[in-house]
Amino acid sequence: MKKKQQRILTGLAGATMILSSAAAQADEAVFQSNAPAYTAAEGETVSYRRVANVQGGFRFDQNCLTPTDDVFSLFGTVLTGACAKPAFAFENQQAEDHYINVGGKIRKAYSINLKDAKETEQVSLCACATGSATANVKITGVLLSDVLTLADMDADVNTLKIIGSDGYGTKVPLSYALEKKAMIVYRINDETIPSGTQFWLPATVAKYFTRDVVDVELLAEKETPEIEQRADELRAEVAIMNYADDAAFHVGEEITFEGYADDCGDPIAVVDFSLDGSESWTTYETAGATAERWVYWNFSYAPQEAGTYQLSVRARTESGRVSKLAANLVFEVAQAEL
Repeated sequence: MKKKQQRILTGLAGATMILSSAAAQADEAVFQSNAPAYTAAEGETVSYRRVANVQGGFRFDQNCLTPTDDVFSLFGTVLTGACAKPAFAFENQQAEDHYINVGGKIRKAYSINLKDAKETEQVSLCACATGSATANVKITGVLLSDVLTLADMDADVNTLKIIGSDGYGTKVPLSYALEKKAMIVYRINDETIPSGTQFWLPATVAKYFTRDVVDVELLAEKETPEIEQRADELRAEVAIMNYADDAAFHVGEEITFEGYADDCGDPIAVVDFSLDGSESWTTYETAGATAERWVYWNFSYAPQEAGTYQLSVRARTESGRVSKLAANLVFEVAQAEL
């Protein structure tokens, strides 16, 4: 008799894509995401089943997207161009034409209409510098390098300044922006950005994502600006994107968990799992993962005994940085049904 498989789903659009291979033949227990995992009653002592060097099935994907509505919820008003600065929707900014003025230390200033430039799509991470908000989205727009094609710049130009219609501007090293394949974006997940455009700098915190871009200035600074990194406690961030309240898991039935890991600057190299209170960790490599996107992981495990379990997950980056805090999920397993 075929065993039933229990799996936990989230609201992420890509989750069904990642887990669909098992779903086609399985009875499913489906749960909502982002709720508390387990809360012990006052005075209750929880005794967890401990499984050393837990073994399971592991997959990861970097193309799993955060739904646009969830992006909006995470970042407040992100679709109006937020992140670089608190933002509000601009009126009359839905025009098809998006003109960008290019000036500074170049022989001749010029303007470019983005609709006349080559359109580019890529998947990119958006992460707060000082908060845990993280989203992986498809961005559509024009590469900065294409905007600067006509710029006959002086040899000492080393800095890029992106300025929005409200006068807000951020400076970044020109070489850094080109290396990261910075873009001026007008659609997120195929939805038009209400503020018109937004400057995106992959693998970089969202404070640089200037909204409603109108001017690009090329400057020669005595010292090139430093790029602010994400807060140390948020590096190698890891999250479990499901919860198990009221779940009916049984001995021998495979449970599928999912979540993400990201660093916003350093590629995730491995994701570790523990079922014995972090005494032992089982390592799964994420070969080929890049820093520009999150690592959306999928871990399947079939418990062999009834009881209360706690799954712990942590991540490690290519440079050796380890999650400051592991993500934890408590779940109950009952004897198999007859």
